[in-house]
Amino acid sequence: MKPSTNYDFSVSVRCQTWEEEPEVAELYQGIFEVILNHTLSIMFVPDVGINIDNLPPMLPENVDNIFTEIQARQITIALSKYSITPNPLLAGQEKVFSHNDTLSSQTGVIFFITTEEFQAFSSELLTLAQEIPSVYSSKRVSQIKDLKFSQFLLSRVIESKNFDDKDLQLVGRKKVYF
Repeated sequence: MKPSTNYDFSVSVRCQTWEEEPEVAELYQGIFEVILNHTLSIMFVPDVGINIDNLPPMLPENVDNIFTEIQARQITIALSKYSITPNPLLAGQEKVFSHNDTLSSQTGVIFFITTEEFQAFSSELLTLAQEIPSVYSSKRVSQIKDLKFSQFLLSRVIESKNFDDKDLQLVGRKKVYF
């Protein structure tokens, strides 16, 4: 039985460089935060070289003192509940990991995609972020349903068995079985 969806939630996009302090903002280049229904963040993060042996990504000793793009990407994934990142070897898979730190007790889910998918998604996300640059701006998912990243969110992320039931409620959806 396939779950069906019920509601048309809002989607906002922020370039992570806009959210960081000026002295480190460039390290977050290419990272996008997609916010569903003004509450749930899903991070799109460029390749960070993750493999099965280094999940979750290692955090630097002090997350406030980062010096490289890789560290910025690792921090973003390690502290996110949901993230999407390219990895040719793991594309199509998703991995659940525990946040083993004092900052969080939750788990995270990484959705792996191809480099080509990430490039297409990034292009769409940048355009959308520029169209709706305000923190309070958003579009309904029905307005962007033809965008590839939106289709991915709807078909792979929200429909994932690892997408939390509480998060389904936050986006106005619930699993309904026929």
